[in-house]
Amino acid sequence: MIAAASIAHAQDTPPVEPPKRGLLTDTLLHPLDGFTAYTLKQGEFIYAQSPLTLPLPSWAWVGVTDWLTAEIDLLPLLGGFLVEPHLPVPSFNFRFRLRDGGVHGISLAAETMVQHEWLPTNQEDSPDLRVTRDGTQWWGRMNASLPITDRFRVHVSVGATFAEDIEITNNDEMNPVGKHYRNTWFPDASVSLDVRWKPWISLHATGSIGTTFVYSDNQPNKRQLTYGYRLAPFYNSSHSFLRTMRFEFPAIIQYHPESKTGYRWYVPIIPYVYWQWGG
Repeated sequence: MIAAASIAHAQDTPPVEPPKRGLLTDTLLHPLDGFTAYTLKQGEFIYAQSPLTLPLPSWAWVGVTDWLTAEIDLLPLLGGFLVEPHLPVPSFNFRFRLRDGGVHGISLAAETMVQHEWLPTNQEDSPDLRVTRDGTQWWGRMNASLPITDRFRVHVSVGATFAEDIEITNNDEMNPVGKHYRNTWFPDASVSLDVRWKPWISLHATGSIGTTFVYSDNQPNKRQLTYGYRLAPFYNSSHSFLRTMRFEFPAIIQYHPESKTGYRWYVPIIPYVYWQWGG
């Protein structure tokens, strides 16, 4: 009778849920403008919102298969309707997993992106910097992610960008400094540090030369340093909307050698918001 009662009690007891690991186990694709070699699982989905593009949406990623992740570039697709010729700007990004090293081995991936501007478009237009793009721009890279410890990783990426037409100037009509490139190739490289400190916070830093993906994307030949952190303050919540919410706080130091101007935001206090749903 005692054994039967124990079995009945065990059947009535709900299963113990595994601990929620938050940022310790998140698949990060471009933390602080870095390039990792990880891909989403099939059906996994990430939505990202920049505060600078509101009220328009920013971008998203989806795991097409376990080895192929595709980006949905919502801002140019929808924002293209707001400017001449009122057409969506074709923008496609894909990452192909070549080697899955797991949590202890080296992972490798190939990543590529193409965009096409129908007309000359000012991507940047500030008192210190103007970046005007036209035509097609493409880049391709090889990414490697190297786990040093269970919570510390190094990400390395190298590649090249082709720009059909891009002009980078200082936007000073009295003393213009800049350069206009046509049908030009540029080298790209970046190194990122990734520390998964706690389930609710991770620390990141990236140094890069050339094109990056998130902040001031698709601008070749720039020098950039980013550092900051990600937060998952509600990773233990029972509500999916809160549990999957992530905040990325970047500090950005940028320099464009053509215009001899740069952008500096030293204190990481403006968040980009992400939601990361598992497949």
